[in-house]
Amino acid sequence: MAEKNFEELYNESLNTKKFNKTVTGTVIQISRKGEIFVDFKYKADGIIPIREYSDDENKNPRDEFKPGDTIRADVLKWNDGLGNVLLSYKNYKKREEAEKEKALKIKQAKEIEAQKKERAKNIQDFWNNIKIGKTYTGTISKIADYGIFVDLGLAKGLAHKSELLWDKNEKLENKFNINDEIEVKIKDFDKEEKRISLEYPLKGENPWFALADKYKITDIVTCKVAKFASFGAFLEIEKGLEGLVHNSEITGLKRVIKAEDELQLGQTVNAKIINIDREKLKISLSIKELEGTSAEYGYEEYIKPTKG
Repeated sequence: MAEKNFEELYNESLNTKKFNKTVTGTVIQISRKGEIFVDFKYKADGIIPIREYSDDENKNPRDEFKPGDTIRADVLKWNDGLGNVLLSYKNYKKREEAEKEKALKIKQAKEIEAQKKERAKNIQDFWNNIKIGKTYTGTISKIADYGIFVDLGLAKGLAHKSELLWDKNEKLENKFNINDEIEVKIKDFDKEEKRISLEYPLKGENPWFALADKYKITDIVTCKVAKFASFGAFLEIEKGLEGLVHNSEITGLKRVIKAEDELQLGQTVNAKIINIDREKLKISLSIKELEGTSAEYGYEEYIKPTKG
């Protein structure tokens, strides 16, 4: 077998892939054309043509590198035909950015997964430790006609309107706002259904007691007819305090079937308090017991004329 001459051996060495795709070297010089010559400890120097530096034609290699700087690039050809190794800086940068982005996504995915596991554990701990009467500070997430939903951080609960306001005619929006912090207590819960009923400690004592304390049995009160029921009429003694006059207590002159046949909404009438039930929060009134008394409390002026 004939010996290979020096030129053949040299060219063969240039085409042998002895290095990884990415090489690290030192900038030897930057030509007027913007070509970067690199020494990366190989038999031949590397060259980065201006087209392989950046896709941005306005970028100048001299603004980023100078002789003596370290540079990394991808190998395109181990022999460009002129005895140099053809390198690409832009390919390396694109791949580097892609790898960084991939690594970041992997890191973020791992963090999200860790957060999910941590939250799942915290939620489990929440339900393991929940008990009736326990106090939490939450944030109002929704206001509905029937109550407010409170975000407790790891679960949501509902505080019914009756747990929040004593006056059922008052609107929740007038007292509460979305995103407001609120202190609540656990009234009841269902672990399987993941439902929580809440109480509102700051609701305070029912104002009915303070209003009712102003009156006693046998007091004569001037009221307004507020609404009717099948069994009688509710009279407003003052704002926030109502009493019931039963059909049988409207008049002794005849049998009353419907209160609205004898009274009108908004009508002012005098009535006598005949009972105050503090347990059931009810006041019973009688108009009948004022019949035949002085003109000040005369019932006859309130009776509708009998149709003849």
